[in-house]
Amino acid sequence: MRFTRRTGLQFIAASAAAAAFPTMPAAAAPSASQGKGTRLILLGTGGGPTPLPGRNQPANVLVVNDEPYIVDAGNGVARQLMLAGIGAHRVGKIFITHHHDDHNADMGTLMGLAWSNGRSLPSDAFGPPGTEAMVRALIDYFEPNAAVRRAFSGGKKPPRELFRGHDVTASGPVYEDDNVRVTCIENTHYPNQGHKDGVHHMSYSYRFETADRVVVFSGDTAASEELAELAKGADVLVHEVINAERTEALFRKKFAQQGRSPEEIERVLKAVIAIHTPLEDVGRLAQRAGVKTLVLNHFVPGFDPQETPEGWTAGVKRHYAGKIIVGEDLMEI
Repeated sequence: MRFTRRTGLQFIAASAAAAAFPTMPAAAAPSASQGKGTRLILLGTGGGPTPLPGRNQPANVLVVNDEPYIVDAGNGVARQLMLAGIGAHRVGKIFITHHHDDHNADMGTLMGLAWSNGRSLPSDAFGPPGTEAMVRALIDYFEPNAAVRRAFSGGKKPPRELFRGHDVTASGPVYEDDNVRVTCIENTHYPNQGHKDGVHHMSYSYRFETADRVVVFSGDTAASEELAELAKGADVLVHEVINAERTEALFRKKFAQQGRSPEEIERVLKAVIAIHTPLEDVGRLAQRAGVKTLVLNHFVPGFDPQETPEGWTAGVKRHYAGKIIVGEDLMEI
């Protein structure tokens, strides 16, 4: 079944009285369980930290043999999971591409909601350096809620025993279990390869290999040779995209409304365009990597009233001959 915003909203209306918590009874929720195999659901396809009317913030779920693996956890990810028929309590593995808040803001919220909805197995978050510190801070932040729930609900293990962060410090293997093998490369999202004032800020792209599919997530990045190598032969490449011309027009207006000076507007606009991948470069990369299906995602700008699918694919098609999908929230691939 293919979930969209419309089917998701229909699901909410049908099940509004079902339960007091986000986890729905099996009979009420659309089942995310369809036996063996690998399924990809785009939970949020918008780009940037500004909340958008038509796209949620970045998040994806790869469901492998009925086990969900989250890639990025922007604001609202738990609700998007519920709309896709996946209870938050089922989530035990989260992978963060980089530490911009549109990608990591609800990492802790998702772990906490899993616990509050009965999860008693560990919840692991993997990401660039800083991930472990975020999880430690989450445990402290979460403690008042945990204390009350444990006092009056009973039976729950302390979050300190279950919430675990893992810093990924270099390109290479990240995680492996019976369902998936995950590797990563450092991409080119940050200027100067992330080096600033003696600190190396890392941004990753991930490759998930399962028994029946290879799915690669670009994360945020400018055009990256390393990513092209990571994505070689993949069944699906989920890649961010920027329309530089429309971004210039719309962001100038947005930044002016935020009260930024003309000098700051030009500086930030130049930086935004430089750290994302233009349409034609996405096509070149996908063709070079030989991917079977290219899924466009993390749209910048994500609030364009003139947006059309053709507007996103025209430049890509000039260089890529394979299947192109213009991603939408709750689309299953």
